[in-house]
Amino acid sequence: MEISNLKLYNFKNHHLVDLKIDSKVIAITGENGSGKTNILDAVYYIANTKSYFIHHDSLVITDGQKECSVHGKLIIDNEDTEIGISMGESKKKVIKKNGKTYSKLVDHVGLIQTVFITPYDIELVFDGSEIRRRFIDYTISQLDKNYLYDLVEYRKVIDQRNAYLKSLDGNKLDDFLIESLNNKLIPLNERIFKVRAEFMLEFNDFFDKYHKVLGAKETGKIIYESQLEGQDYFNLLKINEQKDILACRTTAGIHKDDLIFNIDDKQLRKFGSQGQIKTFVIALKLSQFFYLKKKTNRIPLLLLDDIFEKIDESRSMKLMELVCSDGFGQIWVSDTSSNRVKKHFSPFTKSCKYISLPYSAEQSNHQV
Repeated sequence: MEISNLKLYNFKNHHLVDLKIDSKVIAITGENGSGKTNILDAVYYIANTKSYFIHHDSLVITDGQKECSVHGKLIIDNEDTEIGISMGESKKKVIKKNGKTYSKLVDHVGLIQTVFITPYDIELVFDGSEIRRRFIDYTISQLDKNYLYDLVEYRKVIDQRNAYLKSLDGNKLDDFLIESLNNKLIPLNERIFKVRAEFMLEFNDFFDKYHKVLGAKETGKIIYESQLEGQDYFNLLKINEQKDILACRTTAGIHKDDLIFNIDDKQLRKFGSQGQIKTFVIALKLSQFFYLKKKTNRIPLLLLDDIFEKIDESRSMKLMELVCSDGFGQIWVSDTSSNRVKKHFSPFTKSCKYISLPYSAEQSNHQV
């Protein structure tokens, strides 16, 4: 899987970009603030119909503009495929594959796999559980449409239940209504929990391998933590009913799941050094890459954002040796220095296209 052409129109800080690609490695270089990461994010946007960094669609439109679009020509399973995503004044997003509009955005999910490694991924260690659930859900949803549909339905029912709990305002609970909502939640919780638990059992084997490949001397482990472990969700809802009424929200369920990251049986966020944390996170993303590759029989697009400034020389060279091997496909990398990119990639591959920002049309056919 690879991109042969990428066009941006009013996407973030890029008014007009048209990149013609014929290389394994695409290096986007320029000063901080020039929009390097935004080009990588546009690749992610084409694959996932949303930004990696921004959760409100309207914010991807260039300031002062009313519309934007991202268009890509790709080769998927040896077939030419065109993907276009546009958004106008109504802020309604339109996604087309080969000129045909999707009826549902979720129908596009899973067509193009991407793995994004960025300095912001350290949030996986230090932020709340939501970002770690998002990591699980993104990975599984690339492979399992039923899981994705269950997630969408679960969020809808949880929102309905929470809205009802907020509306009580001291009034008596309507047993019939709450039971109806519970009956919708129970099978969704059980199915999502089962899929997540099975996924983590297999995923840990990938993580153990690539954590060691990056030179980690300590033992890393990911523990899936869920309230449903050994519990019946019907009973959990009953036990937490009064708590839910007081809190005005549903306090038990798979929306509380978390991942615990350990090294040598100690919590990474509390006891890990900066080097150990960076290695753990990169291993997590490489495991995601190889897991998706195995399950889809496709090679995901790899997006490396400004990582050479963030990891030491030894780790970065081990990473380059790995990603330039035959097991990887197209790689998009951003950095402030083209010389640094050349230093890391040139020992392993000569197929590299360098695009410097600010972008000019003459660069679209320039290859180093």
